Amino acid sequence: MKFRPLPLTTFRTQILLQNLRQFSTGPQPGGNREGFGTPRTDATQPPDPTDKSGYYSDEDTTSFTSDRKFSNFILFTGALALMIIYMYSNVQSIKKKREQKIQNVGKAQYAGKADIGGPWLLYDTKGNIVTHKDLEGKYYLIYFGFTMCPDVCPVSLNKASKARRKVMKSKEYKYFDLASVFVSLDPDRDTPERIEQYCNIFDEDMMGLTHKTNDDPDLKEILKKFKIHSSKIYLTEEEEKEDEEAMKAIAPEVIEKMKDQKAKKNDKYSLDHTIVTYLMGPDNDFITYLGSNLNENEMAEIILDEISADLGKKYKIQ
Repeated sequence: MKFRPLPLTTFRTQILLQNLRQFSTGPQPGGNREGFGTPRTDATQPPDPTDKSGYYSDEDTTSFTSDRKFSNFILFTGALALMIIYMYSNVQSIKKKREQKIQNVGKAQYAGKADIGGPWLLYDTKGNIVTHKDLEGKYYLIYFGFTMCPDVCPVSLNKASKARRKVMKSKEYKYFDLASVFVSLDPDRDTPERIEQYCNIFDEDMMGLTHKTNDDPDLKEILKKFKIHSSKIYLTEEEEKEDEEAMKAIAPEVIEKMKDQKAKKNDKYSLDHTIVTYLMGPDNDFITYLGSNLNENEMAEIILDEISADLGKKYKIQ
């Protein structure tokens, strides 16, 4: 059988011959009929790939391999991108929740009505009875501590006193009065003289109050009303030295000015107590509390904001 040559280009001729080889079991057109039906094994054939049957094929199998590798690369890249997006979304969600929690804590710290305060009775450094009624008409800051406190008490009182002075210098201060009160939790050791001297170190206008003993019912009653915890911690010699070193580092002025003020007792203990400064209203009502983490500027700002808001409600100022 003889094929008539077709007027095709070389490229189309190659495709036609390839198709004929796939669908014909006979010898290839124009080729040698010897070795019909067997694979080509002559050494002169070009190093092209072979199909599964072993026959010569012009088909380029590298194309399929490349496509598969490219598809795998796309899938891997897509999966990696999705994982990164998912992780980023989770991190942002956690961050947002954390920020919201911090904001909520901040709001709670600034203000909030609570069952804190009420009628109380104590003694000043002259032995006079002082009650909540003596502070009617005034806003007041009240802090509970003891004069032998090595660190937190002097730091807290120093900040509160500075904050009060800042408030007194403000233009709003002409509309209200702000007093300062220190209540000693340790009348067993704190003499009236020690308390008075201790208050004067921080603020000469600070009112020092206490009771007769640490276990006095009236003292326990005010601690209960103001949610103040206080308990004795007996110190070892090493712990006592640590407290002395801490006080030297934190409040050297207190040590210097208190050195001549002897305590009632020389018992070696400290007090574990609640560290908070309360802002009370002119009707002895709770306004807010000021945490130990605040500095004097923040405290002054909160005091002014809260008092302004309280006055606004009382006088219906918009």
